[in-house]
Amino acid sequence: MSKGITFPLPMKKGFGATDRVDQWWKGPTAMSAYLGIMILYATWRGFMEADFWIFSDFGLSAGVGHGSGTMAIEENHAHVLSPLFSPLIVPGEYSWMPRHLQWISPAMFILIFPAGFRGTCYYYRKAYYRAFMQQPTGCAVSKPWDEYSGETGLLLVQNLHRYFMYAALAYLPILSFDVWLSINFHQGDAHAYGVSVGTLVLLLNVIMLTGYALGCHAFRHVVGGSSNDWSGTAMGRVKYRLWKFSTKLNEKHKEWALYSLFWVMFTDFYIYACTDPLFGWSDIVLWGGL
Repeated sequence: MSKGITFPLPMKKGFGATDRVDQWWKGPTAMSAYLGIMILYATWRGFMEADFWIFSDFGLSAGVGHGSGTMAIEENHAHVLSPLFSPLIVPGEYSWMPRHLQWISPAMFILIFPAGFRGTCYYYRKAYYRAFMQQPTGCAVSKPWDEYSGETGLLLVQNLHRYFMYAALAYLPILSFDVWLSINFHQGDAHAYGVSVGTLVLLLNVIMLTGYALGCHAFRHVVGGSSNDWSGTAMGRVKYRLWKFSTKLNEKHKEWALYSLFWVMFTDFYIYACTDPLFGWSDIVLWGGL
């Protein structure tokens, strides 16, 4: 028997060619549609609040004096802010914003970090490498490009994932504060607490994003990596508990990733539908309020 000699397994050549008999194409196709719709929706909503070309008819940003537009529900005297625009940056109200940039939607400043976190996420890399780049489309499925050569060149940006994670963690208290604002109702000097459907939508969004962020592989490594002793010190025991908690979330990281992305977009759509006469939705107050 010879040693040290390897032979490549035979595989059909040509785009999508394979000996597989299962419906391997369903997963990449569904993921391509799902991510494509989410990207298009987020882009549309970002430009909707910008005074930009054809979108100037929708231009509801404060740069043209229209207040918060479809970014937040204010009709019940509470502030239910879309996560795509949180924290709210109103270009027309800040003197440090150059005048030639005041047409830009707040979302264009805000979404850089959450989009960077998701775009460099280990799970999303697999998803869009297969769905869009065909690297590869699936196991034992031929592809039209050269063999995968690793995350080199422009793909080195993937190494920034941990830093995007820190930014994503900073968003969690910001979004939690938005939930707090949504339960505070103000009218003149009157103040009361209450809960609306929008409050619950925002709260579930924070829960979903927390599960996704704290189950991140990078977060799991930060809290538990490089530890040789998890029982000898109080700090070691704390790190072990955090690692176990993160590991539990990480076991369902795919679900947290997909469902949280959907819910972020739905949360924004809910607020959009409640503020645009085209839909005619209302944010119903379930308890308290004014």
